[in-house]
Amino acid sequence: MGKGITYPFGFYASGINCGIKKNGKEDLALIYSPYPCIAAGTFTTNQFKSYSVLWSIRNIQNEIRAILINSGNANACNGKENYELTEKLIEELSEKLKVEKNSILFASTGIIGENLPYEKIRNSFDRLIKKLSPEGNYEAAKGIITTDTFIKEYEINTGIKGRKKEVVIGGMAKGAGMINPCMATMLCFITTDAVIDRKSLEIALKNAVDESFNMITVDNDMSTNDTVICLANGQARNKTIHIDTPEFEIFSESLKNLCIVLAKKIASDGEGASKFIEVVVNGAWCKKDARRVAKRVAGSSLVKTAIAGENPNWGRILAAVGSTNARMDKNNIKVKVCGINVFKGGPENYDEENLKTLLKNKEIKIEIDLKKGNFSATSWGCDLTEEYVKINKEYS
Repeated sequence: MGKGITYPFGFYASGINCGIKKNGKEDLALIYSPYPCIAAGTFTTNQFKSYSVLWSIRNIQNEIRAILINSGNANACNGKENYELTEKLIEELSEKLKVEKNSILFASTGIIGENLPYEKIRNSFDRLIKKLSPEGNYEAAKGIITTDTFIKEYEINTGIKGRKKEVVIGGMAKGAGMINPCMATMLCFITTDAVIDRKSLEIALKNAVDESFNMITVDNDMSTNDTVICLANGQARNKTIHIDTPEFEIFSESLKNLCIVLAKKIASDGEGASKFIEVVVNGAWCKKDARRVAKRVAGSSLVKTAIAGENPNWGRILAAVGSTNARMDKNNIKVKVCGINVFKGGPENYDEENLKTLLKNKEIKIEIDLKKGNFSATSWGCDLTEEYVKINKEYS
C-alpha cells in the first residue's frame, strides 16, 4: 500500500465517519501541514459552484495549512445561509488547528441541494485532528469517495535533489460518475515537498490537468464541485524551482504523470463500467483538434454501448469523429480497434470474429489517424452499461 498524499515529508492526514454517510463509512477527511504551503488549484466551470469551491477559490492565493474535505454532501445549490455555515465551519476548524481561517481550503462531494451537515462536521473536529498522522493517507482517501469502488492514490519520485531529501509528489482522487472533461467531475488533492514559486506551480498544475483530468469522461455530465488542489511545503529544501529552470520540466513531467495515473483510475472506475477505453488520436492539424476528437469518441454514448456489448460497430467511431469540426483527410483517415485496422478511407478487410474476441478484454484501445498534421492527444473513458442507469436512478 502506498503513502499517497502523505508521501512527501511534512504532510499529515486523517479520515473518519462523522455521520453524513449512514453506512458508517468514512465521510470526512483532513490534510494538514505544520509548514506553510503555497497552493495552486483548478476548479469546476459549472455556474452553480459549490460553496466549498467558492471558499477555496477565494483563499487559494494564501499560504495554506490544511484542506478539509467531506463526502456525501455537495454543499451546492442549498441557499446562501449555507455559505455562512461554510465560513463558520472553517473558522471553528482554524481555532482547533491554531491557524488562520484563510489558510484552510474546503472541498465537498455528494448530493446537491441538501443543507451542509454543519453540526455533524463541527462535532467531529476533535476526532479528526487527533487522528492526523503521516500514515493517515488511506483513511483520508476513503473519506473523500462516494460511488467509487476503490481507493485512488499514487506517489512519484521526481529525481530532483534537495538539501534535505529528494523532491516527491503524492496524491489522492475520487470520481466515478458525473465525469465530463471541463474539468472532470472529481476531487483530487496533491502534495509535494518541493520548493517552487507560486507561478511555476500554477503553470505546472494547469498543464498537468489539461493532459489528464481534462481528458477523461464517463457520462458527459459536469458537477458543481470539481476541484484539484496542489500544496507545496518546501521541506525537501531544494533549489527553488522556477519556470526557466531545468528542474521545472522535470517537476512538471512528474506532476503530469501522477495526474494521468489518477485520471485513468477515475475513468476505469466509471459507474457501472465493465471496460476501460483509451482513445489515441494522431495526425491532427492542431492540438485542439486532436483533443476534441479524442474526447468526442471517448464520450460517445453509442461508442461506449458498442464497447459494452463487445460489438465491432466501428461506424459509430467514425460518426463521432465526423461530428467534430476538426480538420481531417476523409479519404485517408485510419481507425484501429484493439490493434486491428478497420477503416482507411474505406472499410478494411479484417477478421470480425477475432475483433469480437479482443473486445471481450477489460481494456480497449481505439486509434485514429486524421492524416492532417503532427499533433496527438489521448482521452480515457469507460463503457456504458445498464448498471450505470441503475446506480444513478437510485442515487439520492
